[in-house]
Amino acid sequence: MKKMKKHVRLTVMFILVCLTLVFASTSGVSGRTSADINEEIRRAEERAAALEEQNRQREAQIREAQGDAALLNQLRVLVQQQIDGVNARINELNGRIMLQQEAIENKQLEIEKLENRIADAELEVILREDKISLLEAENKENLEKFGQLISNNYMTGTYGHLDILMKSGNFYDMIVRVDVLHKAAERSNEFMNDLLDAISEQEHEITELEALQRQLDADRITREEEKAEFEIQLVQLLADMDTLDLEMATEQEKLRGYVGEITGIQDSINSMYVRVNATNAEIEELERLTTLLIKERQNLERPNYSGDGFIWPLEERFQKITDHFGWTTSFGGRNHGGTDIGNAGINGASIYAIQSGTVIRAVESSSNSGYGSHVIIDHGGGVASLYSHMIFGSVTVSERQDVVVGQVIGKVGSTGFSTGPHLHFEIHVNGVRVNPMGFNYTFMY
Repeated sequence: MKKMKKHVRLTVMFILVCLTLVFASTSGVSGRTSADINEEIRRAEERAAALEEQNRQREAQIREAQGDAALLNQLRVLVQQQIDGVNARINELNGRIMLQQEAIENKQLEIEKLENRIADAELEVILREDKISLLEAENKENLEKFGQLISNNYMTGTYGHLDILMKSGNFYDMIVRVDVLHKAAERSNEFMNDLLDAISEQEHEITELEALQRQLDADRITREEEKAEFEIQLVQLLADMDTLDLEMATEQEKLRGYVGEITGIQDSINSMYVRVNATNAEIEELERLTTLLIKERQNLERPNYSGDGFIWPLEERFQKITDHFGWTTSFGGRNHGGTDIGNAGINGASIYAIQSGTVIRAVESSSNSGYGSHVIIDHGGGVASLYSHMIFGSVTVSERQDVVVGQVIGKVGSTGFSTGPHLHFEIHVNGVRVNPMGFNYTFMY
C-alpha cells in the first residue's frame, strides 16, 4: 500500500510539473486572446472528461468485480458450511468406530475367558477320568479279591467258618467269632457299595463337565460370530470414513479455489483503485489549470464585481450534505473539490446565483462524465462559484452574461459523473478550490 501511495504521489507531482510548465509557457506569451484561452480550456476539459470516463469505466469494473467477489464469498461460506457439516459427520463416525472397536475388543475378551473356561473344563474332565480309571482298577482288584474270598467260602462250605468257630476257647469266644465273621461280610459289602457310588458320582460329574464344555463351546462360537459381525460393521464404517475423507478433500479444494479467486479479484480491485486515484489526481490538476485559465480570461474580459455576502444556492429546505469537501471514501477514495447537496425531492429544484457576477462558463451536456450541465460565475475579487450536474436543457444563462444575486441559473439534476440527483457546489478563490462551507450564507428562498 505504501508503494501504491508513493506511485500516486510521484504521478501527481509529474503532472503538476507538466501543467505548471504548460501554463507558464502559455501565460508568458504576449497578446493571448480569450479565444486562445478558451481553446486551452476546451482541451483541458476534454482531457479531464476523457479521464473521468476512464474512471467511470474503472469504477464500473470495480463494482462488477466486487459483485463477483461477493458471490464467490457466498460460495466460500457455503463450502465452509459444507466442510463444517462433513467435519461433524467425521467426528460422529469416529465415535462410532471407537465404540465398534471397543465392542470387538470386549467380544475378544469374552472369547478368551470362554476358551480359558473350556480349557479348565477339559483339564477337569481328564483329571476326573484319570481318577475314575484308578478307582476302576482298584475296584477291579478288590472285586477279584472279594470274588476269590467268596469262591473259597463256597468251596469250603461252612467248614471254613466252622474251623474258625471250633477254635473258640469257650462259648463267649465263639459268639465273638461269629460276630466278627458277620461284620467282615458287612464291611465287604459296604466297601463295595461305596466304591460303586464313588464311580457313579464321578461319571455323573464328568457328564456334567462335558455338558458344560459343550455349552461353553457353543457360547464361544456365538461370541466369535458376533465378533465377526462387528468386524464386518467396522469395515463398513471405515469405508464410510474413507468416503467422508474424500468428500472433505474435494470441499477443501473448492474452498482453496474460491479463496484464490477472491484474492485475485481483490488484487485487481486494488490495482484499479490505484489507477483511479492517479487519474483523479490528474483530473484535479487539469481542473486547477482550467481555473487558472478562466481566471486569466476573466481578467481580460470583465471588471471585478463585489458583494456583501453569499446566499444559499437552493431553497432553505435543501441543506442535506451528502458529500463534503476534501478527502472522501466514495468511489474508492478521492479528493472531493466541492460540497454535494442532495435532499430527498431535490431533483428539479431551482439553483440560484449566490452573488452577483458574470457567467464565465455555461455548458449544456447530457454526458455521464465530468460536471455534466454546469455554470461557473465570477464574482470578482478572485472569487468564483461553480454549480454542476444540472438537468440537461435547464441552464438559463450564457457565457459573458451578467447575473444578479438570487437569479435562477438552472435546475438540480444528475448529468455528468453523478450517481443521483444532487447539486455539486464549488467556490474558487484566486483559482484554488476552497471549502464552500467555510463561508456564511443567508437564505433568500
